Amino acid sequence: MGKREDLKHAKDLLSKIPRAKSDQRQRLLLAAAVTKLMRRVPIVVGGTAEAFWAGGAYHPTDLDLCPRPDTSDVAALHAAGLVRSGRHWVRDDLPVAVEFPGSGEDIKRTVRVVVERVAVQIIACEDLYLERVRQATVSWPHEDVSFDGAFAIALTNYATMDWEYVRARISEAGKNESAVGATMPLVNRRVRARARRRAITAREEPQ
Repeated sequence: MGKREDLKHAKDLLSKIPRAKSDQRQRLLLAAAVTKLMRRVPIVVGGTAEAFWAGGAYHPTDLDLCPRPDTSDVAALHAAGLVRSGRHWVRDDLPVAVEFPGSGEDIKRTVRVVVERVAVQIIACEDLYLERVRQATVSWPHEDVSFDGAFAIALTNYATMDWEYVRARISEAGKNESAVGATMPLVNRRVRARARRRAITAREEPQ
């Protein structure tokens, strides 16, 4: 599909956002539109990804995508009517904005979700969990919103998460980043223990 067709498809997706029935659907439609516009396939991260993996428990106000747009991407975003306002890209008729918070170079795994015939890439639950655990080290041993996010992801996906992969990535962080790497295992241990207890309690409760 050529650039003209991609732009037309993106504009059609953007036009559907105000009529979408949920905030999450709005953000996924926006992710699909931006996917059609960018040269590199963007990855959904942040609150939208957390809502996807944690059953909608997180309510972000915008869509976070990685990586940051390059010059050709910026031109395509402008062609679709999106303009930059501070950290966000907005359009007057859209109730949701998009932000590009980083390079996404730490993301090793993604999953594909088809939205209106567009393959949207979302950060895998393991990598999102690792990101939240890393963020939670800032306030450790106090529990902050990042700790809560890690717990929500672990609780919802405990049986299917690749915990060996998580362990390996945390061990790698310990070798490369002494301060963060020393704290991540502590956060991970507390989150997993709490998620296990909650899962056991839920199984024992009468139906």
